[in-house]
Amino acid sequence: MEQLKAELKELKARLAEVEGTLNAIRNGEVDALVSSGPDGDQIFTLQGAETPYRILVEEMNQGALMLVPDGTILYANTRFASLSKTPLEQVIGSSWQKFFPRDKYPQLETSLKATGPVSAPKELSLQAADGSFCSVQLSLRSMNTNGVVGFSVIITDLTERKQSENALRKTSRELAEKNGQLQAFSYSISHDMRAPLRAMQGFAKILVEEYRDKLEPQPRECLDHIASAANRLDRLICDVLADCQLSRNQSEAATLDFDKMVREMIETFPNLRQANIEIAVSSDLVWGYGVALGQCISNLLVNAIKFVQPGRVARIKVWTESTTGRLRLWVQDNGIGILPEDQKRIFDIFSRVQGKEDYEGTGLGLSMVKKAVEKMGGQVGVESEVGQGSRFWIELERA
Repeated sequence: MEQLKAELKELKARLAEVEGTLNAIRNGEVDALVSSGPDGDQIFTLQGAETPYRILVEEMNQGALMLVPDGTILYANTRFASLSKTPLEQVIGSSWQKFFPRDKYPQLETSLKATGPVSAPKELSLQAADGSFCSVQLSLRSMNTNGVVGFSVIITDLTERKQSENALRKTSRELAEKNGQLQAFSYSISHDMRAPLRAMQGFAKILVEEYRDKLEPQPRECLDHIASAANRLDRLICDVLADCQLSRNQSEAATLDFDKMVREMIETFPNLRQANIEIAVSSDLVWGYGVALGQCISNLLVNAIKFVQPGRVARIKVWTESTTGRLRLWVQDNGIGILPEDQKRIFDIFSRVQGKEDYEGTGLGLSMVKKAVEKMGGQVGVESEVGQGSRFWIELERA
């Protein structure tokens, strides 16, 4: 009986020990257990519920601080110590002011007096122990959790982003400079090409006018091809020059009248005066560049007359529609129309779509329209059906 009492007492003692250990584990009071067995002692480490969060804060790429209301640092992770080039033990317990420029102190102190999310300066310079600076972004939030009153601060290093932005700006400047040089070169070459071309056109014209009847049919046909090719090249050079001028045009934006510009354009071109054009344009004003918008309107009107079936009288309708804050100009024709698959590339440079091979053109007109409209912050588009004509539109901001 005495032996049974002794064994029962021992079992109760062991049970109490196990219960105490389990309670300690539940409360996070122990980090490891030692288990004794036939093979000796074994150590089992225990991870508390807060361990993953602690690892997350320590290993994240942003610096992290916990401050009391007077700015004293209660906690800092290793990333902040690395950014500030200060040993971690010297960070904790110090004031966070030592890590920022003096002229930002009033701003930081105001942030420490706020409650809830704090609108910290978007960008600050973090001052390291060696006197160097790096650009950082702060995110502050006041807290009052489990009796702890203070602020949590996340510091994001902007060094790489600033380097990327500087590199991008440098590349953009270089591209703009190269583009300007290329445009100047294109303009110069195109302009200089017109002199020998005019000579070719002049001599071809003399041969056609004075010696055409003296030539055999085949040489006469070759001469016609030469004259036609020279004229086509001249139109192409003129379009290239116009495109270069459009890119280089630095005129200031102004308020423009669609109705006035359309009517002036019709009066300027004889072939437009002879066409059947119906105008229903409002007197509302838009915001844009006068020369560029004039080129857009003239290109659309000339195309509307050009691309009609032989023997058909060109009928053009021009009108405007109002949208929220914008004005859309429509130019509708009764021409040959455009295939659906070609409508997506009709505004590409040098684009010549199916069905228009027999019509004169360089493929630059609509690309210039798109460039000019986009330069003015607008949009351009087309609606068309083969054999039923097309409806081109340009949309600009109201003045």
